[in-house]
Amino acid sequence: MQAIIFANRNGNELSPLHEYYCPALLPVGNKAVIEFTLEDLAEAHIDRVKIVISSHSAAIEKLVGNGQKWGLEVEYFLSREQEDVSKILPRLALNKDEAILLARADMLRSPCIKSFVQFSKQMSHSYVLAKIANQNSGLMLLPGASHFTEDLNWPLANCQGGVQRADQGTEQQSVTQILHGDCFLLDSLENYMSANQALASAKLTGATPKGRYFSSAAPVKGFYLAAKTKSGQLRMHNAWGVIGKNSWIDESVDMQQSIIVGKNCLIEKACSLKNCLILDNTYIGQGLNVSNAIVCKDLLLMPESGGHLRLTDPSIIADNRQQAKNQQPSQSVSLLDKTQALILFFVGLIVAPLLMMISLTTHPRRPFVTETLFIKGGQKSTWRWNISQQFIARLPQLYWVFTGRIALFGATPFEQKIQNTKQFKQITLASSLGLYGPLQLFIDAAAPIEERQLIEAEYLSVNQRCRYWSLVRKSLVSKPVKNNAPVNAVK
Repeated sequence: MQAIIFANRNGNELSPLHEYYCPALLPVGNKAVIEFTLEDLAEAHIDRVKIVISSHSAAIEKLVGNGQKWGLEVEYFLSREQEDVSKILPRLALNKDEAILLARADMLRSPCIKSFVQFSKQMSHSYVLAKIANQNSGLMLLPGASHFTEDLNWPLANCQGGVQRADQGTEQQSVTQILHGDCFLLDSLENYMSANQALASAKLTGATPKGRYFSSAAPVKGFYLAAKTKSGQLRMHNAWGVIGKNSWIDESVDMQQSIIVGKNCLIEKACSLKNCLILDNTYIGQGLNVSNAIVCKDLLLMPESGGHLRLTDPSIIADNRQQAKNQQPSQSVSLLDKTQALILFFVGLIVAPLLMMISLTTHPRRPFVTETLFIKGGQKSTWRWNISQQFIARLPQLYWVFTGRIALFGATPFEQKIQNTKQFKQITLASSLGLYGPLQLFIDAAAPIEERQLIEAEYLSVNQRCRYWSLVRKSLVSKPVKNNAPVNAVK
């Protein structure tokens, strides 16, 4: 059996926390939300999984990988943020008669997939609406739910049975299944805080915090500590919670009530922590009092009011990692790229007279096209031949490849408006800018920027050089893809 899980929420309800995390990657007790769903799938013996992703796609792929950690076979499918399920499923080319689980992986629920699937298979021709704590649990089973997939779109509707479908002309009654456990939609900072507090106090049904248990002064409750963590005498604190890997808490820090500290955090001396959530890679300065708040790098968020402060003084709160900000993708160019580029460049010099004649014949007033190259934070002027086959037209620009400025294949270096978007930075931070790619070779320049971003992201998920060269071959015989072209055209 296979499952399609959706991790394509934009998380705007959690603003400004969504700048650092998409909902599927939000840590709850130092474990990403999507991991709870993957563990539940493995427990239900569902081994084939397709993850629908959008923003933060690179981070999700880095965390989940091929799914081997959970005994799963994981594939990825790129979509627009919060794209309707009914628009995504046809592109997946699923078997309409196969039992397939649909689940949201960007909300937190107690383990329940096994019992849901077992019950739903007995009602294979009915839509089984699963609820936990009187909330839509974000679970469906095809084919019974094939006409109800809009109920899985975000935001989730609190669905009722007996729905009339205009496209069917008949009434199909849903069957409600009440599942045992807890459910957090993570649709507000307050709800997200509550999810962490429930896990930290071991009250999330079916889930236990990660780490080794240590008792504290709080009755019955205690702390769960990950490896390489340093703190004071926990038994002296009337507090409980979870402390992540490689975090350091000064022994003079006073802790009360629910405390969740992420990975790689540093909390200085004389601080006071009460009922707070401190996310990964956060520094808390000396003597700071943090109460009923979420701290994420330079953000101080108040869940009850929904307010927040962004602090610019690194001595108060800050990102604990030492990394360059606003970096361009790595510009390291391989020897293979340089060699191939040099050979092609000399071929371009040999045929230059012919290309000049073609350019003058087709565009006598403008045989050359001047473009701006955005690399290493600066701008360079470059040119290409004004002919339709972009691979040949860009032969003069191979100079930038064999001189080590850009890679032979990669994200577009010619469009700053795409490079400046958050989605581009998240996807290409570890990738190189390249002379050849779908946007550089055959995508219509008039296509909407959202469409171009999506095509760029799908292309960057390909890591086989033979697939790169197939893109070049296609560009030699194809006309530019117009605005209404399918996103999968670059695969």
